[in-house]
Amino acid sequence: MNGTQDILEKIKAFEQRETELRLDNAELRKLIAALKLAEEKSAALNSIVECSDDAIISKDLNGVITSWNSSAQRMFGYVANEMIGESILKLIPADRIEEEPKILAQLRQGIRVDHFETQRRRKDGSILDVSLTISPIYNPEGEIIGLSKIARDLTLHRKAEVDGRRLMAIIESSDDAIISKDLNSIITSWNASAQRIFGYSAEEMIGQSILKIIPPDRHGEEPRILAQLSEGIRVDHFETRRLRKDGRLIDVSLTISPIKNWKGEVVGLSKIARDITDKKLVDQKKDEFVGFISHELKTPLTSLKSYLQIAEKKITDTNFLKLALERATLQAKKMENMIGSFLHLSRIEGGHIRIEKSSFNIAELIDETITDAQIASPVHQISHRSAGEINVLADREKISMVLTNLISNAQKYSPKGGQITISCTQTDKQVQISVSDEGMGISPSDQKRLFQKFARVESEQTKHISGFGIGLYLVSTILERHGSSISLESEEGKGSRFSFILYTF
Repeated sequence: MNGTQDILEKIKAFEQRETELRLDNAELRKLIAALKLAEEKSAALNSIVECSDDAIISKDLNGVITSWNSSAQRMFGYVANEMIGESILKLIPADRIEEEPKILAQLRQGIRVDHFETQRRRKDGSILDVSLTISPIYNPEGEIIGLSKIARDLTLHRKAEVDGRRLMAIIESSDDAIISKDLNSIITSWNASAQRIFGYSAEEMIGQSILKIIPPDRHGEEPRILAQLSEGIRVDHFETRRLRKDGRLIDVSLTISPIKNWKGEVVGLSKIARDITDKKLVDQKKDEFVGFISHELKTPLTSLKSYLQIAEKKITDTNFLKLALERATLQAKKMENMIGSFLHLSRIEGGHIRIEKSSFNIAELIDETITDAQIASPVHQISHRSAGEINVLADREKISMVLTNLISNAQKYSPKGGQITISCTQTDKQVQISVSDEGMGISPSDQKRLFQKFARVESEQTKHISGFGIGLYLVSTILERHGSSISLESEEGKGSRFSFILYTF
């Protein structure tokens, strides 16, 4: 009986042990499956970490680096072997060391640090702008044992910001209107010069159709331009007219370029508009100028030919011959002065005028100029007030032209018998030369533009006075090249006084 009982107990113990073994095998399989899943997750995580464009770094609570991905190597220049086991302070510039304890204190409380922008140092010593995201690392018991840090290089972002600000500064400081619009001709941007040129503020134009500034008779231009730009073709220097807020039409030159998205698709248009109203006016003035000059040059030439023809017929009349030759000489001198002014204007426009300074007696030059001026117009009294010989350092030929133009103007705008006075006063290392007349004077409004090219005083009193408005422009330009300037004092009906300064030698 006892033997049977022992056998039954052994059988029961064997069965229990077999059950325990089956349970152990099941647990073991579960553990193996869990371990395999963890390995797969770890491999996937490692792959993500290694493929990331951002530097992903882990460190313990003492700031010692425990992991370092390939992007950290690319960004900071150190390989993993150079950084694992090293302090994170190796990357932190000296002026930012205090950031680390602050971050550690925050992370120990389990608080994540998001997008903290700062600077870090590369292996080559250069400084990088970075954005940091820092998270605590927990052990199975929920205790913080380290930190995970994601660092993003902001260099390109910062460069894009700087480039964007630079571009905006260029756009806002441009003298040209710079406007962008979508493919439906709706305005999307409008710079300060667009407001100045067209009169509308950005608030009045953004969201509006570009047709608002296009005259009705030119609305057909817009679809043609859109069709060309939709094909990616730039429109260069297209001259047309546009409408200002005050209703005035202005001449503009347009340069229009397509705006493309990252796929290369045209999504809008950029338009640069330059106000060429003044240029058109100058072109018109030039045309008028050419016609005027043709007439002005023909007049003395015709007179010169006439006097010479009559002189040939009356060669025996010595008195008349003398008078005819004097008149012929006068007209030739007048034409010579005109042609000389043209040549100097051409040289100035072409940037070829040269100032060749030398020392000469300014009083002597003034006397020579007066002599020539009295031959040209003997009906005026010209006097010279000078302190004697004064040597100046200047271009004698150019200063002669300045004096000739100023005295000639005084003769033109003064009554017959009027007094013209040239004074020459020395002070320290300077000499002031003035040409005064008792003529009709110049109004304040005309004085403002008198030294501009082609500017003339237009009135009933002056319409019969010859001239083409470049004499005072030449005077101003020549004196400017001498480091001087022309000044004017004038009162209508009482005369004018032109003055300039030269330096003594």
